[in-house]
Amino acid sequence: MIRWIGFFLAIVVLLVGARKHLSLAMLAGSLILGLFTMSATSVALEIFNTVTSPSIILLALALTMIPMMGGVLKVSGQLDHIVKNLRIGKKGFLGSTPALLGLMPLPGGALLSSPLVEKAGEGVSDHLKAAINVWFRHIVYFIYPISYALIVSTDVANIPMYTAIMYLIPFFILSLILGYFFLLRKVNGELDYDDGFSLKELMIPLSVLVSAPVLHFILFNVLGEEYNAIATFTAISFALIATVMITDSRLKYLKKSVELMKPWNFTLLIFTIYIFINIFQASPVGEMISELTLPVLILAVGGGFLLGIATGRIIIPASILFPVLMGSLGTESLPPYIFAITYLSIFIGYAITPVHPCIAVSLEYFNADMKHYLRELMGPILISLGTAVLVYFIFF
Repeated sequence: MIRWIGFFLAIVVLLVGARKHLSLAMLAGSLILGLFTMSATSVALEIFNTVTSPSIILLALALTMIPMMGGVLKVSGQLDHIVKNLRIGKKGFLGSTPALLGLMPLPGGALLSSPLVEKAGEGVSDHLKAAINVWFRHIVYFIYPISYALIVSTDVANIPMYTAIMYLIPFFILSLILGYFFLLRKVNGELDYDDGFSLKELMIPLSVLVSAPVLHFILFNVLGEEYNAIATFTAISFALIATVMITDSRLKYLKKSVELMKPWNFTLLIFTIYIFINIFQASPVGEMISELTLPVLILAVGGGFLLGIATGRIIIPASILFPVLMGSLGTESLPPYIFAITYLSIFIGYAITPVHPCIAVSLEYFNADMKHYLRELMGPILISLGTAVLVYFIFF
């Protein structure tokens, strides 16, 4: 009984504390889980092994550089060059601009794209603009190989990154279709541009932006899954260097990026996430849950959706649910289709909760209310969850 108390107390600390400080909540939850289910010596050993693991150190350093890239592109004005020269029509602009900025985990990134959506969305209702801004900003997390959500989630699930992406591509396509049918289809009119088109201003920063996932894909396939941390670190290092090199005041913008992004927070976050994961896997909780024989569908779809709403994040629900599902299924890695429907369910909860900062800032910026925002997304929500359930019954 004491182990169950420790497990549920750790989850409560994670869910409540994550709203204030994610890294501290992860660390506190890890310590509670460990001390209730293991010896203090075992907990200390798991923490030591985590912070000294070469692969986790490389991954933490790599993911620290991603926000620095976004910061340099922002403060140097390179992001502005992209959006000013992206001539793809009003609907295309409204959908692609939040998605493009979503490639970088900029704090308040939805707020960064809000003025662009506001400018292009003249005549569009405020709650619809908020829904477009949030929905299209985040659906790239289904397929973008250097997003925090996908890197950590596939690692926790112990499945290859691109295997997971192959199973997520149909859900990405579904999200695009739903986003167009329920959101962009309501947009009318065309955009007017004051300045002339510049291919150079568009392609230079855009090429740098896509260099990281392209190089990662190449290195991943050349080196293999076991060297994923090296591939990630190398790809992002190259992209960060290239990002700095295209600016006209390199050290100045790099310094401003560090001040803006506070990248050390991301380093701390990665270490605390993996401390929680390793303590969970070393604890007997996975075996305890597997003995309960809880329905996988309830855990994957219901649990994913509710934890997405409760935390306003993807990584925390994945860190909690994937080890539980593997314990319930008795497998060392999560079946890809279970991974995909769980990830989708988490995403849907994540896309509609006011705990999610991007939603909060979007609603505030567009002076929209939560009720009408949810009404705009109710169709995509119900269809996505229904699809997750249907896929489960087809494959299980």
